Amino acid sequence: MAAEETRIATLRAMVAEDDTNELAIFSLGQALFEAGDFAAAERSFARAAALQDDLMMAWLRRAECLVRLKRPGEARPCAERGLRLAVEQKHDGPRADAGELLDEIDELLDEESAGA
Repeated sequence: MAAEETRIATLRAMVAEDDTNELAIFSLGQALFEAGDFAAAERSFARAAALQDDLMMAWLRRAECLVRLKRPGEARPCAERGLRLAVEQKHDGPRADAGELLDEIDELLDEESAGA
């Protein structure tokens, strides 16, 4: 088993043991994201954010997954929430990332409406 698969399996086991551990769920989402499984990662980030509403990176990573899944309309509110949390929590790097992500989402939404 490759290291990536082992990491995902270990994190899945941790989540199965305690499905309310938002940090384990977030870590699973991150591993799935890095493996390119954006649909499964999105579900993990959504669950982590539902368990801890102020988990800024869960909101931002979920938005990134939704963008990669070609669902920018769903991504926008997640990115906006992540941006608000970055501002509230005074995280400059994620705040800039959220702004760039929102710009990308807006471009995708513009393309969708132009093609509709």
